[in-house]
Amino acid sequence: MKRLRLLPIAIVPAVVLGLAACSGAGSEGSSATPTPSASATVSPITACPKPGDESDSIRAAGKFGGGKAPIVKFDAGLSATPPQATKLESGKGAALDEGDYAQVSYSVYEAKDAKKLGTVGFDEGNPQVLSVGGTGFGALLACSKVGDRVAAVGQSAALGFNTGGEIVVVADVVAQVPTKADGTPQDQDPKLPTVKDKASGEPEITIPDGVKAPSKTEVEVLKQGDGATIADGDTALVQYKGVVYSTGKEFDSSWSKGTPASFTVSESALIKGFVTGLVGQKVGSQVLIVATPEDAYGANPQEGSGIPKNATLVFVVDVLAKG
Repeated sequence: MKRLRLLPIAIVPAVVLGLAACSGAGSEGSSATPTPSASATVSPITACPKPGDESDSIRAAGKFGGGKAPIVKFDAGLSATPPQATKLESGKGAALDEGDYAQVSYSVYEAKDAKKLGTVGFDEGNPQVLSVGGTGFGALLACSKVGDRVAAVGQSAALGFNTGGEIVVVADVVAQVPTKADGTPQDQDPKLPTVKDKASGEPEITIPDGVKAPSKTEVEVLKQGDGATIADGDTALVQYKGVVYSTGKEFDSSWSKGTPASFTVSESALIKGFVTGLVGQKVGSQVLIVATPEDAYGANPQEGSGIPKNATLVFVVDVLAKG
């Protein structure tokens, strides 16, 4: 049975492992997915790496955050313990703090021979949403601004990757991701559950008195965003709250967990009502979804979920980012 399965936020950009065979300059000769080496025992960094001779020697030509990955040049055999990081371009955007989220495009190379391992967000998909702070690459982001292009070199595990060995990373910090929807408020249908946001952005959901649950799944845009459109199969970063229509009782919430959630918008991963509500929506939007039992969990809700059998469910979803 399909569940509302949510994937954890990517704390480190380890998805580069799946990109070893990508096309583009510098990728020729890439083969199987890199595997962890003994260097995986290295502890991830917990503070911003300082610049040094090795990171200062890295060059990257190309438009910041562009559709093509920058042309990166460095001498094979770079090595830095602890890791080094140099700003190749200084941004004028907001400084990132612990607990923030950022969209980052990056390319990764083996330091020993300058072979390209993969790229994310340039000519391969969307920028990746990463959490700021903590260890590894998040620690580097915590001393960055939106608009920075950063070159780093060091043990992969220390930088938050699990490719093994020493790597070079060139990353563009494209944008800061909001933690709540920032779209334009829209009129609400009084026949549907109404929503009022707390100062934090967490929605308070009120079920209308004496109104039967709708017989088909209803979708209402509460705030209209103007960002990228979510398509079937896209990855989305969201805040969400779910309550049971008949009781108004909460059964799940990213707000209660203290962190947004990232997942693939697809019926292979999510209940149909959730996908119906999000496909076609724009980043920055807040969406109300009233999902019928047929489009939710039907007669077989997950044990311990707090969802009754054959329950109509209400979700409020803030679409924060795509990718």
